Amino acid sequence: MRSSFAVALVWMSLANACSSQAAPIDDDAAGRRVYGQPVDDGNTFSCATCHALEEPADDYRRPGHPLGDAAARPSWKNGAVHDLREAVNTCLVEWMNAQPWSADDPRWLDLEHFLVTRAPESAGAIDIRIVDPPDDLSGGDPTRGRDVFDGACAVCHDEGGTGTQLAPAVAGLALDPSYVATRVRTSGRSDSAVYEELTGGVMPFWGADRLTDDELRDIVAWLAQGAVSDDATSEEGGSEDDGASESGATDGPSDGATTGEADCPTTDSRVGWVAELTTNFHGVGGLAEIVDDCTVVVHDFTFDGNGIDVRLYGGVGGDYDAGYPMTDDLVQPGGYDGILLEAVLPADRTLDDLEGVSVWCVDVGVDFGSGSFHPP
Repeated sequence: MRSSFAVALVWMSLANACSSQAAPIDDDAAGRRVYGQPVDDGNTFSCATCHALEEPADDYRRPGHPLGDAAARPSWKNGAVHDLREAVNTCLVEWMNAQPWSADDPRWLDLEHFLVTRAPESAGAIDIRIVDPPDDLSGGDPTRGRDVFDGACAVCHDEGGTGTQLAPAVAGLALDPSYVATRVRTSGRSDSAVYEELTGGVMPFWGADRLTDDELRDIVAWLAQGAVSDDATSEEGGSEDDGASESGATDGPSDGATTGEADCPTTDSRVGWVAELTTNFHGVGGLAEIVDDCTVVVHDFTFDGNGIDVRLYGGVGGDYDAGYPMTDDLVQPGGYDGILLEAVLPADRTLDDLEGVSVWCVDVGVDFGSGSFHPP
Protein backbone atom coordinates (compact mmCIF):
# COMPACT_ATOMS: atom_id res chain seq x y z
CA MET A 1 0.00 0.00 0.00
CA ARG A 2 1.04 3.58 -0.55
CA SER A 3 0.82 4.27 3.17
CA SER A 4 3.54 1.73 3.85
CA PHE A 5 5.82 3.59 1.47
CA ALA A 6 5.03 6.95 3.04
CA VAL A 7 5.69 5.75 6.57
CA ALA A 8 8.88 4.11 5.34
CA LEU A 9 9.98 7.44 3.84
CA VAL A 10 9.35 9.33 7.05
CA TRP A 11 11.12 6.72 9.14
CA MET A 12 13.70 5.56 6.59
CA SER A 13 16.67 6.45 8.75
CA LEU A 14 15.47 4.26 11.61
CA ALA A 15 16.57 1.22 9.65
CA ASN A 16 20.17 2.37 9.84
CA ALA A 17 22.26 2.90 12.92
CA CYS A 18 23.55 6.45 13.16
CA SER A 19 27.25 7.01 13.53
CA SER A 20 28.32 8.91 16.63
CA GLN A 21 30.63 10.93 14.37
CA ALA A 22 29.08 13.63 12.19
CA ALA A 23 28.94 12.71 8.51
CA PRO A 24 31.16 14.62 6.07
CA ILE A 25 29.52 17.73 4.68
CA ASP A 26 29.70 16.35 1.14
CA ASP A 27 27.82 13.19 2.07
CA ASP A 28 24.42 13.54 0.40
CA ALA A 29 23.08 10.64 2.43
CA ALA A 30 23.58 12.58 5.67
CA GLY A 31 21.33 15.40 4.48
CA ARG A 32 18.74 12.93 3.23
CA ARG A 33 18.66 11.36 6.68
CA VAL A 34 18.07 14.77 8.28
CA TYR A 35 15.28 15.42 5.79
CA GLY A 36 13.67 12.03 6.37
CA GLN A 37 13.90 11.41 10.10
CA PRO A 38 12.38 13.01 13.21
CA VAL A 39 14.58 15.29 15.28
CA ASP A 40 15.89 13.72 18.49
CA ASP A 41 14.46 16.46 20.71
CA GLY A 42 11.23 16.85 18.74
CA ASN A 43 8.02 14.98 18.02
CA THR A 44 7.39 12.29 15.40
CA PHE A 45 7.38 14.72 12.45
CA SER A 46 10.22 15.19 9.98
CA CYS A 47 10.73 17.44 6.95
CA ALA A 48 9.39 14.59 4.82
CA THR A 49 6.13 14.54 6.77
CA CYS A 50 4.99 17.82 5.21
CA HIS A 51 7.28 18.29 2.19
CA ALA A 52 8.17 16.06 -0.74
CA LEU A 53 11.35 16.89 -2.62
CA GLU A 54 9.57 16.95 -5.96
CA GLU A 55 6.02 16.28 -7.09
CA PRO A 56 4.50 13.92 -7.96
CA ALA A 57 6.06 11.81 -5.21
CA ASP A 58 4.93 8.35 -4.03
CA ASP A 59 1.34 9.14 -5.14
CA TYR A 60 0.87 11.45 -2.14
CA ARG A 61 0.20 15.13 -1.90
CA ARG A 62 1.59 16.77 1.23
CA PRO A 63 0.40 19.97 2.94
CA GLY A 64 3.70 21.77 2.37
CA HIS A 65 5.22 22.68 -0.97
CA PRO A 66 8.09 20.55 -2.32
CA LEU A 67 11.57 21.43 -1.09
CA GLY A 68 13.51 20.70 -4.27
CA ASP A 69 13.88 24.41 -5.09
CA ALA A 70 13.70 25.74 -1.52
CA ALA A 71 17.34 26.82 -1.32
CA ALA A 72 16.93 29.01 -4.42
CA ARG A 73 13.91 31.00 -3.24
CA PRO A 74 14.34 34.69 -2.37
CA SER A 75 12.22 34.35 0.78
CA TRP A 76 10.13 31.86 2.72
CA LYS A 77 6.95 31.72 4.80
CA ASN A 78 5.08 34.23 2.60
CA GLY A 79 7.95 36.69 2.76
CA ALA A 80 8.18 36.70 6.55
CA VAL A 81 11.60 34.97 6.50
CA HIS A 82 14.65 35.82 4.36
CA ASP A 83 17.13 33.24 5.63
CA LEU A 84 16.86 29.53 4.84
CA ARG A 85 18.07 28.41 8.28
CA GLU A 86 15.51 30.69 9.92
CA ALA A 87 12.82 29.09 7.76
CA VAL A 88 13.98 25.64 8.83
CA ASN A 89 14.03 26.75 12.46
CA THR A 90 10.44 27.95 12.17
CA CYS A 91 9.44 24.42 11.14
CA LEU A 92 11.48 22.93 13.96
CA VAL A 93 9.93 25.12 16.65
CA GLU A 94 6.35 25.48 15.41
CA TRP A 95 5.66 22.07 13.87
CA MET A 96 8.25 19.60 15.20
CA ASN A 97 8.39 20.81 18.83
CA ALA A 98 12.20 20.95 18.66
CA GLN A 99 14.87 23.51 19.43
CA PRO A 100 16.23 25.78 16.65
CA TRP A 101 19.57 24.95 15.06
CA SER A 102 22.65 27.13 15.25
CA ALA A 103 24.65 27.99 12.14
CA ASP A 104 27.27 25.37 12.99
CA ASP A 105 24.89 22.55 13.94
CA PRO A 106 25.94 19.48 11.90
CA ARG A 107 22.28 18.67 11.16
CA TRP A 108 21.74 22.10 9.64
CA LEU A 109 24.95 21.89 7.61
CA ASP A 110 23.96 18.46 6.24
CA LEU A 111 20.45 19.59 5.38
CA GLU A 112 21.67 22.84 3.83
CA HIS A 113 24.09 20.91 1.61
CA PHE A 114 21.34 18.45 0.66
CA LEU A 115 18.97 21.26 -0.39
CA VAL A 116 21.53 23.54 -2.07
CA THR A 117 22.99 20.80 -4.27
CA ARG A 118 19.61 19.91 -5.78
CA ALA A 119 18.19 23.43 -6.13
CA PRO A 120 18.02 25.25 -9.48
CA GLU A 121 19.87 28.54 -10.00
CA SER A 122 16.77 30.53 -9.09
CA ALA A 123 13.19 30.01 -8.01
CA GLY A 124 10.27 32.21 -7.14
CA ALA A 125 8.84 32.71 -3.68
CA ILE A 126 5.90 30.51 -2.71
CA ASP A 127 2.48 32.07 -2.11
CA ILE A 128 0.94 30.04 0.72
CA ARG A 129 -2.80 30.69 0.64
CA ILE A 130 -4.10 30.34 4.19
CA VAL A 131 -7.88 30.70 4.03
CA ASP A 132 -10.85 30.08 6.31
CA PRO A 133 -13.02 27.06 5.53
CA PRO A 134 -16.08 27.76 3.37
CA ASP A 135 -19.26 28.70 5.21
CA ASP A 136 -21.21 26.02 3.36
CA LEU A 137 -19.65 22.57 3.88
CA SER A 138 -22.55 20.61 2.40
CA GLY A 139 -22.63 18.78 -0.91
CA GLY A 140 -19.48 16.71 -0.50
CA ASP A 141 -19.24 13.17 -1.81
CA PRO A 142 -17.92 10.69 0.81
CA THR A 143 -16.62 8.25 -1.82
CA ARG A 144 -14.54 10.97 -3.43
CA GLY A 145 -13.63 12.15 0.05
CA ARG A 146 -12.08 8.79 0.91
CA ASP A 147 -10.02 8.94 -2.29
CA VAL A 148 -8.84 12.50 -1.61
CA PHE A 149 -8.02 11.58 1.98
CA ASP A 150 -6.00 8.54 0.91
CA GLY A 151 -4.04 10.66 -1.55
CA ALA A 152 -3.18 13.41 0.92
CA CYS A 153 -4.13 13.11 4.59
CA ALA A 154 -3.03 9.46 4.66
CA VAL A 155 0.62 10.55 4.81
CA CYS A 156 -0.01 11.04 8.54
CA HIS A 157 -3.39 9.43 9.28
CA ASP A 158 -2.81 6.31 7.12
CA GLU A 159 -5.03 5.12 4.31
CA GLY A 160 -8.53 4.64 5.53
CA GLY A 161 -7.86 7.03 8.42
CA THR A 162 -6.70 4.29 10.81
CA GLY A 163 -3.93 6.40 12.37
CA THR A 164 -0.14 6.24 12.73
CA GLN A 165 2.50 7.62 15.11
CA LEU A 166 2.13 10.89 13.21
CA ALA A 167 -1.61 11.39 13.62
CA PRO A 168 -4.60 9.66 15.24
CA ALA A 169 -7.32 7.53 13.71
CA VAL A 170 -10.15 9.68 12.34
CA ALA A 171 -12.38 7.40 10.28
CA GLY A 172 -15.76 6.20 11.48
CA LEU A 173 -16.01 8.76 14.29
CA ALA A 174 -18.80 10.91 12.82
CA LEU A 175 -16.59 13.98 13.15
CA ASP A 176 -18.25 17.38 13.12
CA PRO A 177 -17.83 18.97 9.67
CA SER A 178 -17.04 22.42 11.03
CA TYR A 179 -14.39 21.01 13.37
CA VAL A 180 -12.73 19.03 10.58
CA ALA A 181 -12.77 21.96 8.17
CA THR A 182 -11.26 24.32 10.74
CA ARG A 183 -8.49 21.87 11.59
CA VAL A 184 -7.68 21.32 7.91
CA ARG A 185 -7.61 25.01 7.03
CA THR A 186 -6.16 26.72 10.12
CA SER A 187 -4.38 24.19 12.33
CA GLY A 188 -1.01 25.38 13.61
CA ARG A 189 0.56 27.28 16.46
CA SER A 190 -1.69 30.18 17.41
CA ASP A 191 1.45 32.07 18.51
CA SER A 192 3.24 31.42 15.21
CA ALA A 193 5.95 33.93 14.39
CA VAL A 194 5.22 33.75 10.65
CA TYR A 195 1.58 32.74 10.11
CA GLU A 196 -1.45 34.68 11.33
CA GLU A 197 -4.78 33.43 12.65
CA LEU A 198 -3.90 29.77 13.11
CA THR A 199 -6.02 27.99 15.69
CA GLY A 200 -3.62 25.77 17.64
CA GLY A 201 -2.00 22.36 17.41
CA VAL A 202 0.77 20.99 15.23
CA MET A 203 -1.30 19.38 12.50
CA PRO A 204 -0.12 21.12 9.32
CA PHE A 205 -2.77 23.31 7.72
CA TRP A 206 -3.79 22.82 4.09
CA GLY A 207 -3.76 26.04 2.11
CA ALA A 208 -6.16 26.68 -0.74
CA ASP A 209 -3.28 26.13 -3.18
CA ARG A 210 -2.77 22.59 -1.80
CA LEU A 211 -6.39 21.47 -1.25
CA THR A 212 -9.48 22.97 -2.89
CA ASP A 213 -12.73 23.78 -1.08
CA ASP A 214 -14.51 21.09 -3.11
CA GLU A 215 -11.93 18.52 -1.99
CA LEU A 216 -12.38 19.71 1.59
CA ARG A 217 -16.15 19.23 1.35
CA ASP A 218 -15.61 15.68 0.09
CA ILE A 219 -13.22 14.88 2.98
CA VAL A 220 -15.68 16.39 5.47
CA ALA A 221 -18.49 14.24 4.05
CA TRP A 222 -16.42 11.07 4.47
CA LEU A 223 -15.24 11.86 8.00
CA ALA A 224 -18.79 12.77 9.05
CA GLN A 225 -19.77 9.13 8.62
CA GLY A 226 -20.04 7.01 11.76
CA ALA A 227 -18.78 3.51 12.38
CA VAL A 228 -20.18 0.68 10.28
CA SER A 229 -22.10 -0.57 13.31
CA ASP A 230 -22.54 1.74 16.27
CA ASP A 231 -24.10 -1.11 18.25
CA ALA A 232 -21.06 -3.31 17.66
CA THR A 233 -18.76 -0.50 18.72
CA SER A 234 -20.69 -0.04 21.95
CA GLU A 235 -20.64 -3.76 22.71
CA GLU A 236 -16.90 -3.92 22.13
CA GLY A 237 -16.02 -1.11 24.52
CA GLY A 238 -17.51 2.12 23.22
CA SER A 239 -18.35 3.57 26.63
CA GLU A 240 -16.02 4.90 29.22
CA ASP A 241 -16.90 2.03 31.56
CA ASP A 242 -15.60 -0.61 29.12
CA GLY A 243 -12.07 0.75 28.73
CA ALA A 244 -11.51 2.33 32.11
CA SER A 245 -11.88 1.54 35.76
CA GLU A 246 -13.94 3.75 38.06
CA SER A 247 -10.90 5.99 38.45
CA GLY A 248 -10.39 6.19 34.70
CA ALA A 249 -7.21 4.04 34.50
CA THR A 250 -6.98 2.15 31.21
CA ASP A 251 -5.73 -1.32 30.42
CA GLY A 252 -2.95 0.07 28.23
CA PRO A 253 0.74 -0.58 28.87
CA SER A 254 2.22 1.14 31.89
CA ASP A 255 5.46 3.10 31.73
CA GLY A 256 5.77 3.59 35.47
CA ALA A 257 3.53 6.65 35.53
CA THR A 258 1.24 5.25 38.21
CA THR A 259 3.79 3.98 40.72
CA GLY A 260 3.22 6.48 43.51
CA GLU A 261 2.91 5.36 47.12
CA ALA A 262 -0.32 3.58 47.99
CA ASP A 263 -0.83 5.60 51.21
CA CYS A 264 0.14 9.18 50.52
CA PRO A 265 0.25 11.81 53.32
CA THR A 266 -1.48 15.18 53.16
CA THR A 267 1.24 17.49 54.43
CA ASP A 268 1.68 19.89 51.51
CA SER A 269 0.00 23.29 51.78
CA ARG A 270 -1.34 22.93 48.23
CA VAL A 271 -3.51 19.93 49.01
CA GLY A 272 -6.97 21.06 47.97
CA TRP A 273 -5.76 23.38 45.21
CA VAL A 274 -7.61 23.07 41.92
CA ALA A 275 -7.04 23.63 38.20
CA GLU A 276 -9.81 24.10 35.64
CA LEU A 277 -8.92 22.31 32.40
CA THR A 278 -9.24 24.46 29.31
CA THR A 279 -10.76 22.88 26.22
CA ASN A 280 -8.29 23.09 23.36
CA PHE A 281 -9.10 19.93 21.44
CA HIS A 282 -11.07 16.68 21.65
CA GLY A 283 -13.64 17.85 24.18
CA VAL A 284 -11.25 17.92 27.14
CA GLY A 285 -12.70 19.30 30.35
CA GLY A 286 -12.86 18.83 34.09
CA LEU A 287 -11.64 20.19 37.41
CA ALA A 288 -8.30 18.80 38.65
CA GLU A 289 -7.75 18.72 42.41
CA ILE A 290 -4.64 17.89 44.47
CA VAL A 291 -6.02 15.46 47.06
CA ASP A 292 -2.78 14.44 48.80
CA ASP A 293 0.98 14.77 48.42
CA CYS A 294 1.14 12.50 45.37
CA THR A 295 -2.37 12.26 43.89
CA VAL A 296 -4.49 14.41 41.59
CA VAL A 297 -8.06 13.61 40.69
CA VAL A 298 -9.96 15.20 37.81
CA HIS A 299 -13.65 15.62 38.58
CA ASP A 300 -16.14 15.40 35.70
CA PHE A 301 -13.35 14.48 33.29
CA THR A 302 -14.34 14.64 29.63
CA PHE A 303 -12.25 13.64 26.62
CA ASP A 304 -13.42 12.05 23.38
CA GLY A 305 -10.71 9.38 23.63
CA ASN A 306 -9.03 10.18 20.31
CA GLY A 307 -5.32 10.75 19.79
CA ILE A 308 -2.09 8.81 19.45
CA ASP A 309 -0.71 8.41 22.98
CA VAL A 310 -2.58 10.76 25.32
CA ARG A 311 -1.84 11.00 29.05
CA LEU A 312 -2.41 13.38 31.91
CA TYR A 313 0.93 15.17 32.21
CA GLY A 314 2.27 17.24 35.07
CA GLY A 315 4.64 20.15 34.58
CA VAL A 316 6.03 23.47 35.72
CA GLY A 317 5.39 26.82 34.07
CA GLY A 318 3.10 25.33 31.44
CA ASP A 319 6.04 23.47 29.85
CA TYR A 320 4.61 20.01 29.26
CA ASP A 321 7.26 19.16 26.68
CA ALA A 322 9.51 18.89 29.73
CA GLY A 323 6.72 17.36 31.82
CA TYR A 324 6.01 13.81 32.93
CA PRO A 325 3.11 11.34 32.69
CA MET A 326 0.76 10.74 35.62
CA THR A 327 -1.54 8.20 33.94
CA ASP A 328 -1.32 5.47 31.37
CA ASP A 329 -2.54 6.07 27.81
CA LEU A 330 -6.09 7.49 27.89
CA VAL A 331 -6.96 6.78 24.25
CA GLN A 332 -10.00 4.53 24.03
CA PRO A 333 -13.17 4.11 21.96
CA GLY A 334 -16.07 6.08 23.35
CA GLY A 335 -13.88 8.40 25.39
CA TYR A 336 -14.78 9.72 28.84
CA ASP A 337 -17.96 11.51 29.80
CA GLY A 338 -17.85 13.06 33.27
CA ILE A 339 -15.86 10.41 35.13
CA LEU A 340 -13.48 10.74 38.09
CA LEU A 341 -9.95 10.34 36.71
CA GLU A 342 -7.14 9.56 39.18
CA ALA A 343 -3.53 10.47 38.43
CA VAL A 344 -0.43 9.79 40.54
CA LEU A 345 2.94 11.53 40.65
CA PRO A 346 5.85 9.32 39.55
CA ALA A 347 7.99 8.07 42.43
CA ASP A 348 10.77 10.55 41.61
CA ARG A 349 8.48 13.63 41.61
CA THR A 350 6.88 15.76 44.33
CA LEU A 351 4.30 18.53 44.35
CA ASP A 352 7.22 20.96 43.93
CA ASP A 353 7.33 19.63 40.35
CA LEU A 354 3.62 20.19 39.79
CA GLU A 355 2.26 23.62 38.90
CA GLY A 356 -0.30 22.39 36.40
CA VAL A 357 -1.61 19.43 34.42
CA SER A 358 -2.31 18.83 30.74
CA VAL A 359 -4.13 16.21 28.73
CA TRP A 360 -1.06 15.82 26.56
CA CYS A 361 -0.68 14.09 23.18
CA VAL A 362 2.77 12.63 23.68
CA ASP A 363 3.98 11.72 20.18
CA VAL A 364 3.31 15.09 18.57
CA GLY A 365 3.44 17.30 21.68
CA VAL A 366 -0.01 18.89 21.68
CA ASP A 367 -1.92 20.23 24.69
CA PHE A 368 -5.51 19.00 24.35
CA GLY A 369 -6.49 20.88 27.51
CA SER A 370 -4.66 22.11 30.61
CA GLY A 371 -4.84 24.21 33.74
CA SER A 372 -2.66 25.68 36.49
CA PHE A 373 -3.31 24.97 40.17
CA HIS A 374 -4.54 27.70 42.48
CA PRO A 375 -6.33 27.88 45.84
CA PRO A 376 -10.03 27.02 45.60
